[in-house]
Amino acid sequence: MQLTTTFPIPPAPSLLNHRSRVLAMGSCFAASMGSRLSKLPLEVMTQPFGTLFHPFAITRALSGEVSEDLYEHGGYFLHPDYHSVFTSNSSADLVEDIRSVATEVVDFKTSADFLILTWGTSFSYFDKHLNKTVANCHKMPSDRFEKRLSTVDEIVSHFCSLLSTLPSTTQVVLTVSPVRHTKDGMQENQVSKSTLRVAADIISKQFENVHYFPAYEIMLDELRDYRFYEADMIHPNQQAQDYIWERFVSTYFDPELQSIRKRWDSIYRTLAHKPHPAKLIDHRRVLEVLLAELNTEKYQEIDTCKIAEYVAHEIKNTYI
Repeated sequence: MQLTTTFPIPPAPSLLNHRSRVLAMGSCFAASMGSRLSKLPLEVMTQPFGTLFHPFAITRALSGEVSEDLYEHGGYFLHPDYHSVFTSNSSADLVEDIRSVATEVVDFKTSADFLILTWGTSFSYFDKHLNKTVANCHKMPSDRFEKRLSTVDEIVSHFCSLLSTLPSTTQVVLTVSPVRHTKDGMQENQVSKSTLRVAADIISKQFENVHYFPAYEIMLDELRDYRFYEADMIHPNQQAQDYIWERFVSTYFDPELQSIRKRWDSIYRTLAHKPHPAKLIDHRRVLEVLLAELNTEKYQEIDTCKIAEYVAHEIKNTYI
């Protein structure tokens, strides 16, 4: 008995390997994917500017240009183009901090093998005082803003400007976030997501180095049940994220990276195990064997620093 509708995902023309450099940006779905990739022997930069939902905001952040337009709220300064992770009681310090991150992002972008960009919404907010679209209203008075629905053509045009700054060898993976923006309204959310999906389809067919990964479709079709959502009925739960991740791995990982990932998952499960105090010495021995394995010639060409550090830290904890 088949209880769900599944669909094939075309093989990716370019695959991630253990030497790949990956930049993940966009909605909270990008954060989830980036976090998982960061556990593997890849060089990963995840959400350097915090969560960004609109394609314009992501493109602007990747440009490296940082304006001096700021909001002041309760004695603190925030930037309308970025998430509230950037907050300071000094306007000069805030701009300097953001520009420092922007420089790092531009440097990483120019040498990245893959960009994973997750679009969350087509709705943006136009600041009538600054005369521009902003990424974050930061709880400023609502009458200052005008809510706008971006068109497919506008999104495509902005994305093409981003592509012009990338090496032709950089592979871009576009996704539409499966997180529903119910505050926009259910009908409005569907229009918003549909706009993103059409824009992504046009771009992926126009450029050979741009590919679409159907996270949105997997959530809506293969996982068409509220049991795959968190209690808020908006965000995919852990089981849904795990399922979408498995589909991503089978689509974008080369065979060697898939093999590494399986072994790494096994090691992480061992690290997560909390042994009975009477078994602590046995657990330590298991960890020491794992650490020795990571230092063998088997992994000579693979960066095991991150996972080896986790194992060494856990061994140290067994002595406390």
